Amino acid sequence: MTAANSFTMACGTAWKFLDIPLISGEFQRIAKHARGTMAVAVAFAAKLRMAAAALGCNSRKELCARFRSVNPATQCDLDRLNKWVQGRSLPRASSVYADLAAVIGTANSGSWVADCSLQEFAAEVIARTGVDAATLAIPDSLSRRGNPRAAGLLGGAATLTGAFAAYSPAWSPQFHGRLVRGALRLAPARSGTLMATYTESFRGHHMHLTAEVWIGGRSMHFLVREPDGDMPAFISLQLPGPPANVLCGVVSGVAFLAHEPLPSASRIVFIRVPDAPGLDGSNRFFDPAPGAIAADLVDLGVTISEVDHLDSFTRRFVGTHPTQVTAQDQATFSSMLDREHLDAAG
Repeated sequence: MTAANSFTMACGTAWKFLDIPLISGEFQRIAKHARGTMAVAVAFAAKLRMAAAALGCNSRKELCARFRSVNPATQCDLDRLNKWVQGRSLPRASSVYADLAAVIGTANSGSWVADCSLQEFAAEVIARTGVDAATLAIPDSLSRRGNPRAAGLLGGAATLTGAFAAYSPAWSPQFHGRLVRGALRLAPARSGTLMATYTESFRGHHMHLTAEVWIGGRSMHFLVREPDGDMPAFISLQLPGPPANVLCGVVSGVAFLAHEPLPSASRIVFIRVPDAPGLDGSNRFFDPAPGAIAADLVDLGVTISEVDHLDSFTRRFVGTHPTQVTAQDQATFSSMLDREHLDAAG
């Protein structure tokens, strides 16, 4: 598999959710230069963000410093970079593209940087930096002030890394009243962030949903989605202190197995377990019988002193039914609130 294909798989359709102008499906060409030899530039804002992710730049100021390190006379300053990253303008000096080539360490020309597709740029960045494709798929890491990420977390982000067994109520109507056992892995990324990979299995289909973890305000959040899918799930958790053996919070999204759209939300708990190859393979639906969760954790290699207490509290915490909104709920509200507008329009 080529680096470009790996990047495409890592990104999937996720790029259409980013706030990068004129990027969706095939990458379109954007505004013409006011001067210079190049007529157009392809996805320049996205290329800047991609370079920042690969080089571990957590702010626009850090990326700007990278430009100055390769060319002290660069036309890239913070004000201009803000506009370029937002897609509000393009560099007027062709030297900026040559500077970006030097920043990522490629021997290709500035013209190549401006004209190549985003997939080609990704392949070159991967080849030059050794970063994995998933890192390049991280949404905007170029905040104005930098991203605190693990601010307020005693022990830093490394405290959270590892594998966790996940327990939550099933969302599918076919499995109502049962629990879902999934798995979560938190791993450090090259950019200094944490990457979350959440997995579930049903009917022989194994879902792998990934995202960057955002930490702040004594909480952590991630919007995970499959690389080739467009049905995300948002997870928001309490931020624990060391040794961070449990993460609890809420998850929301849409039921994957349903005959109609079912926006859903429920509690979820992640309990740290040894990271073994068989963890994902043991994902399943199961009945919330007394002792079932404790037995699962023991099978995964967890030593539990208060087995019965942990098992019963976990079952009470997650419950057995999610909060869901049906199409009938929407229709009922619409019948009461839309009639006046429809009558006026008629």
